[in-house]
Amino acid sequence: MRQGLSSVTLVLALCSALPAGAQTVVPGAGAVSRGEVDAFVSADANRDGVLNFAEFRVFVRLMAASGQSTAVTIRTFGAYRLAFRRVDANRDGLASPGELRRADDGFRAEGG
Repeated sequence: MRQGLSSVTLVLALCSALPAGAQTVVPGAGAVSRGEVDAFVSADANRDGVLNFAEFRVFVRLMAASGQSTAVTIRTFGAYRLAFRRVDANRDGLASPGELRRADDGFRAEGG
């Protein structure tokens, strides 16, 4: 089930009260930082709560600019398509917050 505009709005409302380094829990993704939420919301151009490939590229660039290690690696090697295929576990052409979290956790567990 995809998160709709109301979920994005709720996350924004929760995060707007958080200090910059604070975390909040996003359903399906677990604990996320305000920076992650801000990058996701900025990248989600159509506000449907998931990222298509073009939006995913924007998300990765924003996260890389903030220093997030997985995103820096993807940007450095230009591996956006490879990374998106890895993230999109259910092959629906969209990256959900949960898929993003699981893929990043898996990459880090492998030593990435």
